[in-house]
Amino acid sequence: MRNGQSEGQCRELTIAGSQMTEHRYIWCRNCNEIHHVTPFDRAPGYRMNLGEETELPMDDRGAFMRRHSGHRLEGLQGVGERYFPEGQALDPMRVGYVEVTNGKESFVVRSFRNRIEDPLHFELLRGRLKAVGTTASIQENEIRKEMKHHYPWRPSERPDDEKIELFVRLFNEVVRGMDPRQIELCGYDDTASSVAYGVLSSAIVEKLMQECRNHFDQETLSGLRRFIDAHRDQDGVMTLRIVRRYAIEESGE
Repeated sequence: MRNGQSEGQCRELTIAGSQMTEHRYIWCRNCNEIHHVTPFDRAPGYRMNLGEETELPMDDRGAFMRRHSGHRLEGLQGVGERYFPEGQALDPMRVGYVEVTNGKESFVVRSFRNRIEDPLHFELLRGRLKAVGTTASIQENEIRKEMKHHYPWRPSERPDDEKIELFVRLFNEVVRGMDPRQIELCGYDDTASSVAYGVLSSAIVEKLMQECRNHFDQETLSGLRRFIDAHRDQDGVMTLRIVRRYAIEESGE
């Protein structure tokens, strides 16, 4: 460990890379409370009164500074792209983790809600986010649905259910032998922030087709190749599902 820290407990998270947004915080060391600095600190609130909406001036940052006046306050800045949320992107109850620093020490800020109507809370954990592994898998169910119900096969090319299952199995075997770190990412899941998607490279396609040649006739192979090429794009079912696993490597006081 750097800075002479001993290795602490690792609380494992299943999370995927997400593009970094601005992460700045103010930490009161006396109270161990955190304020997230955002462009909306002074955004007004609203109250309904007899059917009329009244605007209420707000200053969240100012209120935090007044509440902790005379205390030991420190600024915390997010580190690079080390921001990883758990749960679905639109879920107000999802939990987020961001690695931050005060210039001397590293911490992880955990954001969460106890109830859906609560404001976002923040907890400071001593430690760092540590990558502990990456997995790659295929979109099995999505491939089956597209092959069976949506894709415009030519009559001579259409695979039956048994051939579809064989294709899925062969695809799984090809991807199982890959190094996930070598897969080029092409996007993130809109509903599950723990998932990213990777490009199906030409080399992977050729390896898959080579495996298929041992099991399918020429007309079926032609159809499978058309299917693969039609679904290799960013939103296609032949892109690979990538999950990067992280842990919070905790340190002592």
